Amino acid sequence: MRKIFIKLFALIALTLGSLTLSAQAATSEFPDVGPDYWSYDAIMYFKDKNVLVGYPDGYYRPDQKVTRAEFATIVTKALGLRDLSAIKFTQYKDIDENHWAYYDVMLSSYYNLVHGTPDGMFYPNNNITRLEIIMIIMKALSIKEITEEEAIQQLSVYKDAGDVPYWATLTTGKAQQLGLIVLLPGKEDYILPHQYATRGELAVWLYGMLQRAAIQPSKDIEPEPPKGPRKAEGYIIKNVIFDDHYAIIPAGTELPLGIMDCWFTRTAKEGTPILTRALTNFVSEDETLLIPVGSEFTGVIDKVGVGRTMIKNSEIVYRTENLIDSNTRQAVAPFKAVGRLTPQVREFTHNPYLQKIGFKGFKGHNYYTHKSQQAKFILLEEVKIDLEDDLHIVQ
Repeated sequence: MRKIFIKLFALIALTLGSLTLSAQAATSEFPDVGPDYWSYDAIMYFKDKNVLVGYPDGYYRPDQKVTRAEFATIVTKALGLRDLSAIKFTQYKDIDENHWAYYDVMLSSYYNLVHGTPDGMFYPNNNITRLEIIMIIMKALSIKEITEEEAIQQLSVYKDAGDVPYWATLTTGKAQQLGLIVLLPGKEDYILPHQYATRGELAVWLYGMLQRAAIQPSKDIEPEPPKGPRKAEGYIIKNVIFDDHYAIIPAGTELPLGIMDCWFTRTAKEGTPILTRALTNFVSEDETLLIPVGSEFTGVIDKVGVGRTMIKNSEIVYRTENLIDSNTRQAVAPFKAVGRLTPQVREFTHNPYLQKIGFKGFKGHNYYTHKSQQAKFILLEEVKIDLEDDLHIVQ
């Protein structure tokens, strides 16, 4: 009888385990990457395009490190570089046609995305660092150069800027200027150039690269970018008005922008200058590119409300004023919008109902905004964009 109970218990446990896995599969393509994972959207985007795949057991393993061969394969797939017929093959001593990633390494080498060492080695099994990824994704782009002083200024916001090698300062500074450095949760003040990249952050690096490459592709990859209105994927803005070669974003349109500084409601001051950034492309419903990822806007803190117990919660109201040129850092067009951030429900009990009651009833919550935190901005004035003049905002 005891054996029967043991078998019955095992059968029930197995059944419940199967149901749990089925429930996970229903909410996420990978059991170990749920919708609350910080890079979930980017991972799912590239999974749908068959650029990123899981392991035979169905897991994605977001904390696993990435090898140079793996990244060469993924970056060529993401950029759509699949034609071997016209390329010249590079000779490496440590990789040949028997290696699983050989052809992708050949493609990425031909298109000047990756390089070997002076002694002819590629080291396909070495883990790739965050700095190496920065150097590779920037090679996929056609960008204007910046000075060493400008690069150092761009990187000065990070506590470990001194860890970036001298030879990589200009490229890393330009990546920061374009908003292409992926910041890890809880470590937003660090570049971590020599830290090995993981599969979890990989998708975010690639997504930023693709969005910028749609605007400024490297001549090695696309010698003649198409003229006229450009197409891209990104945040869809509805009710865009088209007038000849102009696009008009109406006043009242909601745009999510990233706040590029950390603020605390108890110490933030009204009138303090701020910088905001488009963290994704803004496109119309037919995927016409309107405002490219990395576009930056200056403004000020318009209002600060400190949380007071039993009376009110805190808030910070941000106001943007101008679009700035990414190279000169000068204002080039007005961009009037207002965004607001208020505290989120914080956990002080495991009961979600008591948690919400306590949050709304006791009030007085103050909070920090972290770097690149998104806020919803509302346009106060319409924005007119010349689609044939490098997406120049004319009004």
